[in-house]
Amino acid sequence: MSVGAVLPDNIECLHITRTGLRKIRANKETENVSLDSCYTEDFIDRVNDHDFVGNSDYSNEIFLYYYTRLMEYCALFQASNSSRCDVSSRLLDKVLFSKARLMVGHEVSFWSRIPSFIIALAGFIISAFSMFLLSFFLPFYLVRKKGSPRSSETYSDKKSVFMIRSKAAYQKCRIRIEASESAVTFFDNYGDLNVPGLSIYSVISLKNIFALSIKSAFYALRDIKSFVADSRHMLDATCALTLLPKYAKRISHKAVYEACFKEVVRLVPEADFFTGDKDDRFALMQTRICKREKRRLFCLPHGLEYGFRFPGGLSATTFYCFTPEAAGFLNNLYNEKKFVYSEAVVDEMYGIGFGEQEVEKVDRLCFFTEPRDPEVNHEIVKSLMEKGVNFSLKLHPLESSEDYRKRFPEVEQIEDFNDAIGSSTCLARKSTILLEASRRGARSIAVLISEKDRVYVMKIFPSLCSKNILRAFTFDELHEML
Repeated sequence: MSVGAVLPDNIECLHITRTGLRKIRANKETENVSLDSCYTEDFIDRVNDHDFVGNSDYSNEIFLYYYTRLMEYCALFQASNSSRCDVSSRLLDKVLFSKARLMVGHEVSFWSRIPSFIIALAGFIISAFSMFLLSFFLPFYLVRKKGSPRSSETYSDKKSVFMIRSKAAYQKCRIRIEASESAVTFFDNYGDLNVPGLSIYSVISLKNIFALSIKSAFYALRDIKSFVADSRHMLDATCALTLLPKYAKRISHKAVYEACFKEVVRLVPEADFFTGDKDDRFALMQTRICKREKRRLFCLPHGLEYGFRFPGGLSATTFYCFTPEAAGFLNNLYNEKKFVYSEAVVDEMYGIGFGEQEVEKVDRLCFFTEPRDPEVNHEIVKSLMEKGVNFSLKLHPLESSEDYRKRFPEVEQIEDFNDAIGSSTCLARKSTILLEASRRGARSIAVLISEKDRVYVMKIFPSLCSKNILRAFTFDELHEML
């Protein structure tokens, strides 16, 4: 069905607008459609059933954020007779939606696709030229973020190098950094990250800035070429052209970061490397360079491992998993042996057994909420209240404390995380809280009343399949456990 076409009375149509997806029923009623509604175990199996091999450092991101979106659209079309695009919908949404329509056999006019291609091509040309210039000049801007000038002699003899790009990554590496006698930390303060260590841009000097600028521009051109090749393979040509402008700053930043990272590798010739990046463009770049330079790279991930089979794989020569179940799953998924589980390393990442991180256990039940799908949180809270269960709430930082006080004024809220994680029983849906609580000796229960949450636990986050985490699929099962 073409853009703007009138919907026949007997057809149910999926309609994409600037604000999202809507379903138009035969009686003209409309309702919003969530992409999450397509997540089933079969859907994850279909997403993983591919033959993509990443050529670029961006292959995993293209796969995770855009190929899976394409597959989501295709899955939703299974329950729709037709589809159409609103003229005001965003260009990337429109071209992905149109590609999905073609894949499932919906009618899409050839002439309606030409304007999108022309706009995408113009955006690609402008973005490619801008990225080349930005990558060349960005080192001259970032040199101001290098901090106090330091001689390479101050860290050339170090045995461990930690590459930090977020506060979460620093927290996972902090204990090991502080315990290391011969280590140096480089952090990426492109976005004003402030953690202990040296800015990675401290390797830029008046002697090498021009050479690094030329390298950065070259890396940007290489990345543009390989980015388009991966996007075209996983999506199509129009999608690839449309997607590139969204990565204009990211490609330029990563190109400069790569030039600086290579300089670090050269300046610290005997060191092992540690990173918190597990699957993004920085993770693949660090893995590629360390492999070529025959340097060991260890990943201490700051988030849960995905069960998706990424085209570029996961980072490092040794990847520490949060549970033995995740290590076995990923070794099997990628036919690797690099995924390992170590209780000592996991406790180190959580700070368990290291002085101030210790908390005294409290005989209490605490429910840790999630910001996504808050109605599921509300349903769980209501069920606990109806059964007369005495419990407390620890809200996610992105949630409104006032909103929960209005809805559930009689339920205690715990503000301090260390206090909450010290509860003897911890409930959550699909969170790392479940893993940390179980490692701290608490009774850890995943409340999986939502089908989406069940799929995430059973198929997307293999660590949450740990035998140390109890799983309640119904409220009756939950109350029996309590």
